[in-house]
Amino acid sequence: MAIGKQIEKVVREKRWSITEFAREINTNRNNVYHIFGRRNIETELLQRISNVLDFDFFQFYISDETKTRIVSEQSSLYTTNAEIKRLMKKISVLEKEIKTLMDRLLDKEEIIALLKKTQK
Repeated sequence: MAIGKQIEKVVREKRWSITEFAREINTNRNNVYHIFGRRNIETELLQRISNVLDFDFFQFYISDETKTRIVSEQSSLYTTNAEIKRLMKKISVLEKEIKTLMDRLLDKEEIIALLKKTQK
């Protein structure tokens, strides 16, 4: 199926009006109908349409081999994301510890100041 027909299908499935869709991709109704008839589309426009409709139209251009590579890269990304979450949690704990230590330091400085006053 041509990419324009794929876009039209998603627009209709999401129950968007042509006017609303045209406004979101910064064009007019006539251009939208022109897009629906296209077999090919510029990357920049396809990216804008993908973002607006929250749908990855690039998937229709990707070979099975590339899809397999992307899936394997994403699985390693999930591992990375899990690691990032673990590190973020650790950072949060360390930030709390730093705050506690800073509060204790301020308390000690206040005690020292009070002791100096009482010695005078």
